[in-house]
Amino acid sequence: MSESPEIVIVGAGLSGLACGRMLSRACVPFQIIEAADAAGGRLRTDEVEGFRLNRGFHRFLPAYPEARRVLDYDALDLRSFYHGLDIFLRGRFHRVADPLHHPMDAFRAATQDGLVKWRDRWYLLLLRKEALGVKQIARWLPEMQTEEYLRESGISDQFLNEVLRPFFSGMFLETDLRTSVRMFLFLFSMLQRGGLALPAAGIQAIPDQIASKLPAGALRLNAAAKSVRPGEVILESGESIKAKAIVLATGEETAFRLRGGAEKAVRSRAETCLYFAADQVPGVDAIQCVDGDGRGPVNTACVLSRVVPGYAPKGQHLVAASVIGAPYSEDLERVVREHLTQWFGPMAQSWRHLRTYKTRAAMPEDRQLNLGSGPLPAMLESGLFQCGDYCEDATPNGALLSGRRAGEAVMKALGVVA
Repeated sequence: MSESPEIVIVGAGLSGLACGRMLSRACVPFQIIEAADAAGGRLRTDEVEGFRLNRGFHRFLPAYPEARRVLDYDALDLRSFYHGLDIFLRGRFHRVADPLHHPMDAFRAATQDGLVKWRDRWYLLLLRKEALGVKQIARWLPEMQTEEYLRESGISDQFLNEVLRPFFSGMFLETDLRTSVRMFLFLFSMLQRGGLALPAAGIQAIPDQIASKLPAGALRLNAAAKSVRPGEVILESGESIKAKAIVLATGEETAFRLRGGAEKAVRSRAETCLYFAADQVPGVDAIQCVDGDGRGPVNTACVLSRVVPGYAPKGQHLVAASVIGAPYSEDLERVVREHLTQWFGPMAQSWRHLRTYKTRAAMPEDRQLNLGSGPLPAMLESGLFQCGDYCEDATPNGALLSGRRAGEAVMKALGVVA
């Protein structure tokens, strides 16, 4: 890369990497500067005592259209979750299985467990049919909250509160289901088309794959930006980097600060993930367990080494427990362990705590969808651009799409033909 790149991208999360990928394919010189010691943004993985710990309770949806366009799934070696849930309710687990993938489990649940009524199964089929017509965020849909939409669909309060709410609360990181129905139908469609999965090497394998295909020298790590203006980035070190165009590919709050704005309170959703090492775990399926009682603190738990055996050393297992929000509590580990003991019995008492990750900005609020408008414009002003999931929608797909669109906007502004 040249010492004076034409484009400087601030931030090496999915959006910044996708923007760089777009510019690279058009042979436009650029450099990505990243404050952290690795690319990935929120998609990072740590190696701890032989365990692979994703920073947060991540679940990847392989059906994401932009991800399918950008990523090499074979190289990622995606491992799938069980297509269904174990819902803890009134003292025991109830299995809810996708009949297309696990017909015998679904049949047993239908005939031996009364959690899902036949009426709700019928409405689920109708919902599935509607969702499968959605391949991107459907901004043309009338705006309403997810809970309002589900109630109007005819689904019973019991099924809404004991099955759909606990699962989608974990996906949305909020329990009121106030998230836009546009997001709900998109995610429901993606789930029906491809389920949930994780890369064998950890969630960081996704940004690492994109970064590995960028030109040599394009990614500069441990370089924190202090301020940004059209044509120039000032680093915390005092270094000035000049460029024809600057792309802000950070979170919204950071982007606002870098432009010299006053402190801006940006609403976002938080998540806390606790990891445990275990010699003994329940069951044999790579299934998510969710809190149907809604008492918390745990919303979702999963033996991730059932999904990806390589996440734990041989002879051990990795258990992840997700808590919505970032509660401050000195005894959070104890409270979570007590909750897991209610679910899984005394064996949970022997599980060894490995690490807790609190992600205070795990995803932005989806106000762009609530407003009913299109994505935020990529160009802020002449020579200054933006991208990120907050510009598009709060998914990895939205981050990748926003990055590509920012790259296209930069090339258009510079008169570059792709």
